[in-house]
Amino acid sequence: MSTLIDARLQSIPLERMSVADVLSCVEPFTAARAPEIETLAAAAVRLRKGAGAPLIEENAVPDGLYVVLRGRVNLVRTGVGGRDLILMTLGPGDVVGESCAFDRTGSSTAAIAAVPVEVLRIPAEIVAAHVRREPETMMRLMQLVTDKLRDIESVASSLALHDVEERLRRTLIRLAQRQGRRTSETAMILAPVPTQSELARMVGSCRETVSRTLSAMARDGLLSSSGRRMILDPRLLLDLAPAA
Repeated sequence: MSTLIDARLQSIPLERMSVADVLSCVEPFTAARAPEIETLAAAAVRLRKGAGAPLIEENAVPDGLYVVLRGRVNLVRTGVGGRDLILMTLGPGDVVGESCAFDRTGSSTAAIAAVPVEVLRIPAEIVAAHVRREPETMMRLMQLVTDKLRDIESVASSLALHDVEERLRRTLIRLAQRQGRRTSETAMILAPVPTQSELARMVGSCRETVSRTLSAMARDGLLSSSGRRMILDPRLLLDLAPAA
């Protein structure tokens, strides 16, 4: 699911753009009329959150629609015994809290800042009023929800059907497809790469197992790391694409 549809986003960080420009460039607002964009922009608030801070808590009703401008947000589900699983990672241009437009029940996942983030929050009542006036936005919002559910179902399927190595490989590809960029050699660069602890929570394993698996993949030439950057070799992408 790609929400960055404007070429400006390839060169101008979202946090440096005006609120109206951000909204006109990200889904679900790309088809909204200019006066509607201005109404949304006037109500939007820029927020900064530290790593670990919740945007939306599990089982809580979202207080608005959040657009990620900078940083990374994890969608987290808490399991038995307090262990949690990261179901999805969101980056700049992605949104969370979509249900505030049409459903006032509690969120099934928590949205947690993985690193310091900057976001836009549009109050729930403003979003709900907007989609009543702009049915096209509602259609695009529902498509985002459908795409997100498909990705989460893919994670659940992988947990049931694949071993840790396979799950890790597929997770890296999924992250690269959503947030990475392709090099001239057709490899993919993922930056900033999640920590090994985060990757472990994404694949339902422990950090030590993830560390050993990443080391083995590096020895096989399937990936290389430099600081917070990870380069995925084309063979890795070809072996498992499309990621399930």
